[in-house]
Amino acid sequence: MARAAEVRPDLDAVVAALLGVMGVLKLEAEERKARVVAKAALHVETGAFIAGLKVHRHSKGYAIVNLDTLAAHKNWGGWNERAGRPIDGIRACRA
Repeated sequence: MARAAEVRPDLDAVVAALLGVMGVLKLEAEERKARVVAKAALHVETGAFIAGLKVHRHSKGYAIVNLDTLAAHKNWGGWNERAGRPIDGIRACRA
């Protein structure tokens, strides 16, 4: 008897681990960081915000984060329903 198709719950991590995927994700993250820098340049006086922008690798790819503690960040974290636990934010910027 044929089984119903199932999607692995860790499929995102499996795909991220494939050869070449992280390189492509990093290139995309670097391009997005450039866009974030361009937009941030319109809103800074000290340069600390732009200086704090970094591309950070995590288990499923890359994110643009800001290490400036005074910067307002997107994605502060929340509650993971699937895991049933709180999760830390990754301080990611979207562009």
